[in-house]
Amino acid sequence: MKKLLISLLSVLLLAGCGRREKTDPEITPDPRESVSISETDFTQSDAMKVWQAALDEYCGVNACKAVSVRISGKDLSGTYTYADNGLTKTSEGTLYDVTVNPSQKTSWSASRTEFKGKPDPAETEPAETEEPEDKKDGGDSEKEDKEEKEGKKHNFDIDDEVDESDEDARNDTKVYEESGIQIWRLYTKKGTIEFTGKYEGDSKFLIQIMDLKQNVKGEPVKMTKAGDIEGSMKLEEGYYYIVIEAAGGWSLYWNRTYE
Repeated sequence: MKKLLISLLSVLLLAGCGRREKTDPEITPDPRESVSISETDFTQSDAMKVWQAALDEYCGVNACKAVSVRISGKDLSGTYTYADNGLTKTSEGTLYDVTVNPSQKTSWSASRTEFKGKPDPAETEPAETEEPEDKKDGGDSEKEDKEEKEGKKHNFDIDDEVDESDEDARNDTKVYEESGIQIWRLYTKKGTIEFTGKYEGDSKFLIQIMDLKQNVKGEPVKMTKAGDIEGSMKLEEGYYYIVIEAAGGWSLYWNRTYE
């Protein structure tokens, strides 16, 4: 009798498992081989991998190093470093109308690629970035910190007005790059902008936010050694400039959270 009860119980348990398996939802893979990055879950991490893969095709494997990349609709725009005649140079480029395999984001293609600098074929490794001659001692650093606080006014050769008739005016746009400094213009609603990334140098990394008149807003994000970049600032609605000043390699992303 006991054996019969055990057998019946086993049959019931197996039947229950069978019913659960039949009602489990089936996962249907995306059948498309290629889809625009604007139509799929394409992350910053995916973008950096595609950007580096594009650089490897253009420069040769490991000849160019991806520094930063931004997703803009169907396009990817980014910066990179490369060696040229013993010097490390920084340049930029764009991948237009990028598509990826939805299940394998590193399988990509673009309708057109545009790069503005290429390494010397004779050089296979990036040159080491020279340490700045004007590296500050402790006293000078305190003076520099004071100057970098809110209230300082810059004088870069950039516009102090935005043409609102331009349909791309509110897109994040790089407007200046020279001597280790990048400046991006952005538009935001009232809220908080958060910075994340990684600094790979050992001297100086600085983020400042300015209004269109180049008045520095809030406290800067500053680093003097390699590490993770973290920072945030509350902003009113409007246009702003992000000033990035760095010695050494870096990658940076920003995200806006609206109130």
